[in-house]
Amino acid sequence: MSGQVIIIGAGGHAAVVADALLAMGHEVIGCTDANSLRHGERVCGVPVLGDDSELVRYSVASIRLANGLGGTRGEPLRHQVQAHLQADGWRFCGVRHPSAVVSPFASVSADAQLMAGCIVQPGAVIGAGCIINTGSIVEHDAVIGAFVHVAPGAVVCGNASIGDYCHIGAGAVVLQGMSLGSGTIVGSGAVVLVSHPGQATLVGVPARPRSPAT
Repeated sequence: MSGQVIIIGAGGHAAVVADALLAMGHEVIGCTDANSLRHGERVCGVPVLGDDSELVRYSVASIRLANGLGGTRGEPLRHQVQAHLQADGWRFCGVRHPSAVVSPFASVSADAQLMAGCIVQPGAVIGAGCIINTGSIVEHDAVIGAFVHVAPGAVVCGNASIGDYCHIGAGAVVLQGMSLGSGTIVGSGAVVLVSHPGQATLVGVPARPRSPAT
């Protein structure tokens, strides 16, 4: 369903969101951003309207928001900003690029973002606020928690479980049946062969917790 959307954020991820929403047929009115240096710029042809105070000019009943905040260190900020705006009555739409391949037997949260070329297989569960980024794969029966970012080219294999606020880095692989607790960051190109309780950065092949000194 097409409609009018304002994107929160005006950085790189917001540009990808804008591109996908336009491809979906949405009318993107503009972006907001806390950085005043961006105000008046354009993102994929869409104007940066100002900061979030500009939202008072629009109706919560007729316009939806899209979360354009990205990041590489887990996604608590994405959640905090979205929750604050939802408390004010705003609704957040999901994003599904036309080239995303999503099984009808997968369960995808209404506000999840499925970017160009990603694949979500049967039985997969995609939680609230997730980013399943460009060309990434979520295999059968994998469970992705809330506000997880599966970065470009990453693969979450079948029956894996990813906790809330995790970041699976570009090109990383989480093997079948592995479980990662909340707040886990998997470095780019890492291969997770062993489950981990969370709140750590895993790097290398096989992935191991990074020493604080490094």
